[in-house]
Amino acid sequence: MRAEHGAAALTRLAFSDRVRDLIDDAIHLIPTLDDHASSPADHLAQALRLHTQAGKVVTAAVLYARAERLGWADIAMYAGIKTTSVIERWEPEEQRWHELLQRAQGAERPGPSDRHVVFAPEAYAADLDSWATKHIDALRIERWVAEGKDSSHPVSGGLPPAVTGPESR
Repeated sequence: MRAEHGAAALTRLAFSDRVRDLIDDAIHLIPTLDDHASSPADHLAQALRLHTQAGKVVTAAVLYARAERLGWADIAMYAGIKTTSVIERWEPEEQRWHELLQRAQGAERPGPSDRHVVFAPEAYAADLDSWATKHIDALRIERWVAEGKDSSHPVSGGLPPAVTGPESR
């Protein structure tokens, strides 16, 4: 996948992975049948963890927007804050992300601590495809099939191709 897709595809996979984690953790708070086994404080603690995860989803979305060449001023407009605040908040994350991407490109074999989408994009894509296939509504799948899309690859099938030429930061 590293050869056929560029940084934007890896960034999109990382974003999808963060969203999936948030949904998987949030879905456990919906049923009420187990409320007797936990307290309102337990629910609050889990909700606060979800809040932290949501922040990571936003960061992943910003990184993906940047990979797709959205400018800081545009991101600031969507975030409803000043451009300087956006840059201060997310530029260090973007720099860390680019460092990770560069490290992954040089890695022949990831180490045991390198459990990240950039080191195993094919595995992450297959896992996300499987997860999404189980969770996406039938009407959307029908629409994709009618459009001639491969509904068995709802995540990896729509990844952007590699960019030819220098990638922007």
